[in-house]
Amino acid sequence: MLITCAFLINYFYVRKYQDRTNPKTHSPVSMLHSIVSVWFLLRVCVRIQHLIIFICIPLLVACWPTGPEKHQQLAMQGAYSASIDPQGQNLVIGSLQHGGSYWNIPKYARLYNWNHRAGFLTEILYSSFSSNGKYALTANYYNLVLWNTATGESVAFWEAPSRIQSADLSGDGRFALLGMDNGQAVLFDIQNGGVLREFQHGGPVISVSLNIQAGIALTGSEDNSAILWNTRDASMIREFKYSNQVSLVKLSETGVIALMVPSSEKAELWNLATRKKIAELKTAKYRLTSATFMGDSRLLTGTTYRDIFEFDAKTGKKLSRWRIGTEAKHALKSTSVLDVGYKGGRLIAVGSNGYLYTF
Repeated sequence: MLITCAFLINYFYVRKYQDRTNPKTHSPVSMLHSIVSVWFLLRVCVRIQHLIIFICIPLLVACWPTGPEKHQQLAMQGAYSASIDPQGQNLVIGSLQHGGSYWNIPKYARLYNWNHRAGFLTEILYSSFSSNGKYALTANYYNLVLWNTATGESVAFWEAPSRIQSADLSGDGRFALLGMDNGQAVLFDIQNGGVLREFQHGGPVISVSLNIQAGIALTGSEDNSAILWNTRDASMIREFKYSNQVSLVKLSETGVIALMVPSSEKAELWNLATRKKIAELKTAKYRLTSATFMGDSRLLTGTTYRDIFEFDAKTGKKLSRWRIGTEAKHALKSTSVLDVGYKGGRLIAVGSNGYLYTF
């Protein structure tokens, strides 16, 4: 395009100049002058094109998501849920066809099959790990189980007081925060049984995050709000109102930073100590489905469209971008990222297509 423009401009300029100054517009000298001028402009245009390519290609490469180096199948035909332990060594996955299972990531080995009833496969819809990875929680709509990850044996089995919509295990593995469809979230003693605290919303509680060490819980609801609670007395610390349901909430390891994701709105990072919003996250058209804080400095998020974003948790600046694949035979391009973490400095993620990805 640049070359064509240069030729036309030069042609009409020379032609017009010649018509004014020399009636012999097609003399050999004038034609030679035109050819030399066009040749010179072509050289300039080519150099400009090379410069644009030199500048733009690195920028395009930097913006393009990094793909995985390895993928391994964990569940045929996809998964309901998955959780990676904080150490990045093991994971729990709820398969669409084969119930729940516990895997060792470095060995790519299924260690235990975890189902809530002997002889039957359980739809594991929610799962969570304790901070040290020694305990894992699995839940479906109506019951939950606490597991010992060293032995694979169940520690406790409980019926839920209402239909479970979300679940999170405390760092010490003693308590579970359950979001339910009756508009309540409850703090549950998962080792001994019993509801310890009740937190009331105006609609189903579809996302929960518990930090028992900091004494706080964060809940997201279909009533278009997220609420920060004091777990010691069940009092409300602060309510965050939105225009849509809050589909994802997450507390950092210290409880200082919180992520809140209202549907069809920008995800927000808040500093709970200063009570100020840090940033609105730039995730383009992608809806966040999972989140993992790495201390209080970094935030990893998974999306409904295979992408993984890493943010600076203190500023909200986007740092990196990855994308999982679509290896399953009938996988859709909208494969969701169920969970994401790090294993020995390498990013790992589990997709709803049932695959584990290593980057």
